Amino acid sequence: MFDAAQQEVVGGHADDGRIAVLLIVPSLRRAGAETQVVDLVNALDPDRFAIHLCAFEADIALLERVAADRVTFHHPRRRSKYDLGYVRAIGRIIDAHAIEVVHCTLQFSLLVGWLARGYARRRPSLVAALHTTLNRGRKEELQDRLLYRWLLRAAARVIFVSSIQSEYWCRRYPFLEDRSTIVYNGIDLAAKPVDAAGTLGASFRAAAGIPDDAFVIACIAGFRPEKGHRFLIQALAGLPEDCYLLLAGDGETRSLIEGAVSRAGLGDRVHFLGIVADVWPVLAAADVSVLASTAVETFSIAMLESMAAGLPMVASRIGGMEEAVTDGETGLLLPPGNTAALRDALVLLHGDRHLARRMGQAGRARVERDFTVERMAHTTAAVLVEAREQVA
Repeated sequence: MFDAAQQEVVGGHADDGRIAVLLIVPSLRRAGAETQVVDLVNALDPDRFAIHLCAFEADIALLERVAADRVTFHHPRRRSKYDLGYVRAIGRIIDAHAIEVVHCTLQFSLLVGWLARGYARRRPSLVAALHTTLNRGRKEELQDRLLYRWLLRAAARVIFVSSIQSEYWCRRYPFLEDRSTIVYNGIDLAAKPVDAAGTLGASFRAAAGIPDDAFVIACIAGFRPEKGHRFLIQALAGLPEDCYLLLAGDGETRSLIEGAVSRAGLGDRVHFLGIVADVWPVLAAADVSVLASTAVETFSIAMLESMAAGLPMVASRIGGMEEAVTDGETGLLLPPGNTAALRDALVLLHGDRHLARRMGQAGRARVERDFTVERMAHTTAAVLVEAREQVA
């Protein structure tokens, strides 16, 4: 395990025949894209790749999950908005470790990687891994049009995490078609066995004061307007009193949702868990998982974790949801922002626990087949090899 104060751990170099790759992500905060990067570096083959991971923001909470015996971690800190010292430091990392491919997760990392390459003597290929589809506001849209569309031209390969995301970006910028690849997010199933005996879930329920026979709904999502928490609270108000809700996450709209829960008289049935380091006990305690998003879902890690936990997934038909959730088989897909449809879906699963279990089992099987971390790492490895052979 890494020491959180450690700036760098000595790792492999490119002179041993491996491909030296540097993966850049702004932070290691507990969030979807960041979790995916950590799982990726841990799963890449260390016999093929000398693996370096770089974060430059202060939050490195996920560092404890990085495999210290196979990954070299670098943490040049960004001190201010206009600080370029950390960019120059990444340029030195590129030269010192003979980096051949720079893999950049999220658009801002692509900017940092492109700038750092300008400070380096070497010219490694750039790979951009995008996790967004629709932008949340006008500022991000302008950044895409005025800056990132040109930076993407410098990338040898561009990774998308769902087909619908790839189609959206390629319609906007047709030059992406000949350099794009879909790499679905993956789950480390070895670290996430289904709670077959129910002991983990039972312990969580007991600690939370939730009855054993209650119907428990989990929602793993940051508190932001597009996550649709208000629709979930409205739906819960129309469900039987043995229905409980677990909300894992934090964010700007939490106080508004807490107020809505209080006004609806649901305080005894809704548990605000905050940011949870390990969501597995939460999912083990649940009967169903819900993502009521109204925008900006691309290919949710929370969705995959819920399916891997053997839960039926109730989700908005948005983004890449239907690339993983088969309506009526592994869960239920609903029109976004439709409280009545959400309530009806939960009433159906509440009344038919056998159906809920059957959907959950089918969801777990789907993850085992298509969305494992091993499959994600294998596909990404092929992209890294292709990028190394190209001149960006």
